[in-house]
Amino acid sequence: MKETSINDIERVNVIVLVLGSILSAVIMREFKYFFSFAVGSSMMTLNFRFLKKIIEGGFANGTISKKEVVIKLPIKFLVLVGLVALVMAYGDISVAFFLIGLSTVFISIVISQVISVFSPAGKRRQKNGA
Repeated sequence: MKETSINDIERVNVIVLVLGSILSAVIMREFKYFFSFAVGSSMMTLNFRFLKKIIEGGFANGTISKKEVVIKLPIKFLVLVGLVALVMAYGDISVAFFLIGLSTVFISIVISQVISVFSPAGKRRQKNGA
C-alpha cells in the first residue's frame, strides 16, 4: 500500500473544496449554501497548510525548535477559533454547510487512504503478501 503524504492530502483537499463548492451551488441554487461551504472549506485548507509549515519548521534540520511549536501552534489555533466565531456570529451562513466545509480535511484524509489502497503499488504488495 502506498503511503499517503501530506502533499497528497492537500491536493485532495483542494479538489474537495472546488467540487464541494460547485456541487453546493448547483444543488442548492442559493449563494448562501455555496458561501458557507466555501468559507468553511477554505479555512480548513489554510489551517492545514499553516499546520504543515509550523510542523516542518519546528522539526527542521533534525532539531526541535520549541519556539516554532510552542508559540505558533496556539496562535494558529486561536486565530482559527476566532475566525470560526466571527463567521458564526456575523456571517449569513448555513450552519450545516459551514460544518461540512470545516470537515473537508477529514474527508480528504479518508479519500487519500482509499486511493492509496487501490493504487497499483498497493495491489502488487497484496499479491506478494507484503
